[in-house]
Amino acid sequence: MIYILEDDESIRKLVVYGLESQGFTVEGFALPSAFPRAMERALPELVLLDLMLPEEDGLHILRDLRASAVILLTARDTEYDRVIGLDGGADDFITKPFSMLELAARIRAVLRRTGSAAPREYRAGPLRVCPAQRIVQVAQLGATRCFSVSTIRVIRANA
Repeated sequence: MIYILEDDESIRKLVVYGLESQGFTVEGFALPSAFPRAMERALPELVLLDLMLPEEDGLHILRDLRASAVILLTARDTEYDRVIGLDGGADDFITKPFSMLELAARIRAVLRRTGSAAPREYRAGPLRVCPAQRIVQVAQLGATRCFSVSTIRVIRANA
């Protein structure tokens, strides 16, 4: 799953359409206030993040995104902006206007580098962990337990 946080509706719709046509699963968000609820539902493999957003600066959001790969997709194009974004935790930086083919290629490259193409679930004996669904199952007990995003981040970090 890829999330895009972009306030410009035409860009957001173009990116969602373009990436879905290349086989990606994408969900778009216009406002930062809708984004935390989505992150609680399911952690994306990658986030496309605009820096200039109406409610909150993209750099503040970037600091909180530790469980997902991030590509900044922004009109800011100075060297300073690129350095601040990359040093702030972004995996890549793309300036607008951009090519959809190049965006898709960079997404694939980041997913390869970050290991996001790794298994979507982990198994150890009777234990099955599915971070995207926030589920942990113990086969012998038939029990299913949902965990918080922070717990799943710990599981991913130690997998």
